Amino acid sequence: MSDNNLLKNLKVLYVEDEEEVMKQMEFFLKKRVGKLITAQNGMEGLAAFKENLPDLIISDLKMPIMDGIAMTRKIREVSDVPVVITTAFSEQDMILKAIDIGIEKYIIKPIDARELTEVMKKIAVKILRNKGVLLEVRSRMMSKEEKLTIEDNLKNSFGKFIKEKTGKGPKNVKVFMHGNKLEVEMVEVLTKFEKTMLEVEKNRALIRYYRETFYQDFEEEMKTMINTFLPCESQLNDIKIDVVEDKSNLIFLIC
Repeated sequence: MSDNNLLKNLKVLYVEDEEEVMKQMEFFLKKRVGKLITAQNGMEGLAAFKENLPDLIISDLKMPIMDGIAMTRKIREVSDVPVVITTAFSEQDMILKAIDIGIEKYIIKPIDARELTEVMKKIAVKILRNKGVLLEVRSRMMSKEEKLTIEDNLKNSFGKFIKEKTGKGPKNVKVFMHGNKLEVEMVEVLTKFEKTMLEVEKNRALIRYYRETFYQDFEEEMKTMINTFLPCESQLNDIKIDVVEDKSNLIFLIC
């Protein structure tokens, strides 16, 4: 299995205040990881972490507003997500501080792309093993092409499934696999009757409850559908319904 195929299953947060370095690394990382989130200082990085819950954080050490150590210390209060620190300094006391708060690795700038890739690959293997996800499909590792094919097949299947059950198929479906999660986003799924009900604002909670119950009732059928393309156990972990934007998000845990 190539490095890129493994890294394509990770959601990565990259925090860097130098604009030129950010541009170079953003270009490098976007081609390799499944999803990339960026921030320009520790305060932004902390907010991005809380919103996106990445699998891996790569952060500069010295930054304005909040540095990498302070950001990681805050994150460590709630998560043990792996953190890789990049720094132009090799000062022992700063490195010791970073190690003390539980970073996975530090890399001296300018960043060596091969070194970073190797570090990310090792961390990715550890993350996926801890989650019980080795990305092994029918006794072989999943390639980038296989992952995209599975996501595309599931996208079409979810669209047909919703139309079959409600008579109204979604306008758009997105499916994304990363780590041990399978995310399904469906837009414009509400039926004409549901939209009519929503003309009365007090009915929003009722329609939201109906949609949540609908997905819960059909969990087993959806799991069977997922299993057709992804031969592993799955579980519906979260349902998010936005009746105003007409959007449904389903998150399945896979193993």
